[in-house]
Amino acid sequence: MKKNKFKFPRKWRIFSVTATGTFMSTLDAGIVNIALPVMSDQFGANLENIQWVVTIYLLTLTCFLPVFGKLSDMYSRKKLYLGGFLTFGIGSVLCSLATNLPMMILARALQGLGGSAMVANSQAIIAKAFPGKDRGRALGSVGAVVALGSLSGPAVGGFLIQHFGWPSVFWINIPVCLIGVWRGLRIIPRFEAKKKLKMDIPSALFFIVSCFTFLYALDTGTNKSWLSPQILITFAVAVLFGVLFYRREKTAKTPFIGLSIFKNRTISFGLVVAIFGFCALFCNSILLPFYLTDIMHLDPVKIGLLILPFPIALAVSSPISGLLSERYSARIITTAGLGLILTGALMFAFIGHSPSFSYIVLAQLIMGTGSGVFQVPNNNTVISAAPKNKLGIVTSTNALCRNIGTVLGVALSVAVFSPVKDHAIATGINPQDAFLRGYAAAMFFAAGLAFVGGLISSQRD
Repeated sequence: MKKNKFKFPRKWRIFSVTATGTFMSTLDAGIVNIALPVMSDQFGANLENIQWVVTIYLLTLTCFLPVFGKLSDMYSRKKLYLGGFLTFGIGSVLCSLATNLPMMILARALQGLGGSAMVANSQAIIAKAFPGKDRGRALGSVGAVVALGSLSGPAVGGFLIQHFGWPSVFWINIPVCLIGVWRGLRIIPRFEAKKKLKMDIPSALFFIVSCFTFLYALDTGTNKSWLSPQILITFAVAVLFGVLFYRREKTAKTPFIGLSIFKNRTISFGLVVAIFGFCALFCNSILLPFYLTDIMHLDPVKIGLLILPFPIALAVSSPISGLLSERYSARIITTAGLGLILTGALMFAFIGHSPSFSYIVLAQLIMGTGSGVFQVPNNNTVISAAPKNKLGIVTSTNALCRNIGTVLGVALSVAVFSPVKDHAIATGINPQDAFLRGYAAAMFFAAGLAFVGGLISSQRD
């Protein structure tokens, strides 16, 4: 495709379609989390079971990312993306009509498939529409859209549930999907693959099983004993199929992902940095609300206000980082972003019993800014280094690493926090001080992850 095929206005019209899907999927995540307690009562499900409404979506979306990335390299990115949009809408309809938990879980899995097709292709479409130096600001704008979706989700979800009931949180997706598909058909070009590729089915199946079982074990291991037979067996299955996937990739004539892409230092460094960065960021996502509740005894409104600075800072810093990435080395900007994440994590590690609200807000602003500064140039370097016939598989693998980092961050933070807290209680320390010890340990761990990620980033080309 010629570099100047898209004029500026059309580039941003194409971006607006992908941004609609990104906003909808981010908004949906926040809305569904708010609706879980009401669904639990409706379906008569306990917390462990109702959590599958979230878990199945996350697992399905993540595990199928490389599949849809590969398919987009084989066929039309436009068809894959809009097919994902439509599938997400159909899943939303089925979710709103669910009368029991199994129906809801199946419908959410369908939503996950649609979301996976959208996520796997959205950045590849942006990369094609923005082949020049302004790609950075487009990717930065994606970060702002994600932040706005995160900001809107809880408020929109609370309003809809209170006035129209829990099914309404899925109704809102339907007109958005229809508009997105209609506009996408008119605006997004076909993006046909230049070279016909083939999918190695056994390799793809090995990958899906390995990824699904690994993420499932991480997700459920935080609520169960890590040494329980169920978790150990699940990890063993993940390792077994991971080995089968690796061996198949080495011998297949048409490998599923193609391990050769990892020989490119820019791509491999970017993917590793993404895992460390997102892992460091999400160490605090699950623990901070508990700190604000159990240690500071704040009400939900104040907790929500203290969480808001993070997405606000992300929304502001992402476009700025995108502009900077067009002029300066990604090594400098990404490393600086990880340095800010490290700083924020250390602030939370030393937070104590009764910090001022301004201290918490400042720490949140620093971490949110670090998130935006780190993500955009890192994504840009990975995408820019992708071979033309493997753009879809590289961008989807990049998204996969982000999701794996997210799940790892939540799982590892709890894995660090819980034993430290339990040990402190066992030695006679009061529960609040024990909580603080566990929280500090988890935040020092997050700072360590950010430090390692920054160190790796500083060594990239």
